[in-house]
Amino acid sequence: MHRYLIFLTLLLTALVFTTLGARAELPSISSANSSALQMDQEYRLGQAWVRTVRGHANLYDDPVVESYIQGLLSRLAPVSELEDQRLTLVLIDSAEVNAFAAPGGIIGINAGLMLAAQREDELASVIAHELAHLSQRHYAQQQASSERSKPLVLAGILGGILLSSISTDAGIAVMQGTVGATASTQLAFSRANETDADQAGMRTLVNAGFSASAMPRMFTRLQEVHRFSGSAVPEFLRTHPVTQNRIADTSNRALNMPQPSIYSDSTEFLIARARVMAHLSDTSRTMEGSNQPLNAYLLAVKAEQLERAESLWQQLNSGLRQSPWLQLTRVEQLEADRTETARKLKEELIDLYPDDYAVQRAQVDWLLQEGRIADAVWVLRELVREHPDNSELWYQLAEASGMQSDRVGIHRARVEYFLLRGDYDLALRQLDFARRDARRQPDQLEWVSQREQEVLALRDEVDRLFN
Repeated sequence: MHRYLIFLTLLLTALVFTTLGARAELPSISSANSSALQMDQEYRLGQAWVRTVRGHANLYDDPVVESYIQGLLSRLAPVSELEDQRLTLVLIDSAEVNAFAAPGGIIGINAGLMLAAQREDELASVIAHELAHLSQRHYAQQQASSERSKPLVLAGILGGILLSSISTDAGIAVMQGTVGATASTQLAFSRANETDADQAGMRTLVNAGFSASAMPRMFTRLQEVHRFSGSAVPEFLRTHPVTQNRIADTSNRALNMPQPSIYSDSTEFLIARARVMAHLSDTSRTMEGSNQPLNAYLLAVKAEQLERAESLWQQLNSGLRQSPWLQLTRVEQLEADRTETARKLKEELIDLYPDDYAVQRAQVDWLLQEGRIADAVWVLRELVREHPDNSELWYQLAEASGMQSDRVGIHRARVEYFLLRGDYDLALRQLDFARRDARRQPDQLEWVSQREQEVLALRDEVDRLFN
């Protein structure tokens, strides 16, 4: 399996640089004084790269967790030093403790990170740190520092991040192999880069209302994860090495920064983290926390232990029980028990939280279960308008359109799904199918021709960015 993944990155790198001649060079992305790639170019590069990630990594599709992380990003990014606020979140379905950033505003979070962070401000500290790497343009500095190996450095950085998101061991293998020979030191940020990111990240934490002390606290926690896991080093520590001096430095800096008067984890964090724990319960060790009844409740519902789940539900405080995100799990519990209360709770959630993304995603599932395909398609179309980069939504829309025998809807949704996963050839093939079905529909033929040109342009995007 790892050999296949290594081959994948080699192939990806080859595709990126196929059009580079003997004298061709990557554009420098170091500073405005050295023919820098402008932010829009970096953004396009990041979008081209993240399409490959979606196509090959195991993505974590949990609307509650996604909503929570997006909300946390929306709290941190505006008060960070990041100039370009266009961000793309990637959630990886892995128990490995890792987070990463990539040029163009890509923020990646492994599910395992949410278990390692036992407090909300600790999770926020990692995200603030990654935002700081982007705001300081540390990837650009790495690229500029290796003039003679330009074609390999950025490809190694992106390829290593890609493979690390799929398989930690495979990512390390690539970093140690031929393609990563010059990039192995690039993936691990320099001490100066890390110091810059620590300081900028701590300022972001304070500006967002968190304690700067969360960062050294999280560093200490990550070291503990390493110590208790034996030889397995968390991927985050490989690319962001943490030393006792660094922990001491950030701890001292935090003492001189403003502290919030009152701190408590948000209900949203507690629920999102508990959902991750339940999801990873078969592959990761149980981690202690202050919200054990909540964790136990979600695990009981997952195991369909209905009597135990009901007992645990009654133990939860009213704040948790009133959360729409936890009531979605309550619906699962009640449905398994075949109670009329489940139907009433669904109606109440839809009525009270019509714009909540997690509730809308659940509504789609409920409508499909009831055979109300047209209504499900309507909700999905609204969702893809608001979340056009969510490949799972496009996949669901294609499937639901198929249930309606809506061939136009199938073609359009599948094209978008394939594009978001970097499957350009499959997108073009789908457009060929759409052209055959639209021979007597001028408006559809016009859409096919226009989208075909756009797909071809996207397929060439990576090559053009590096020329």
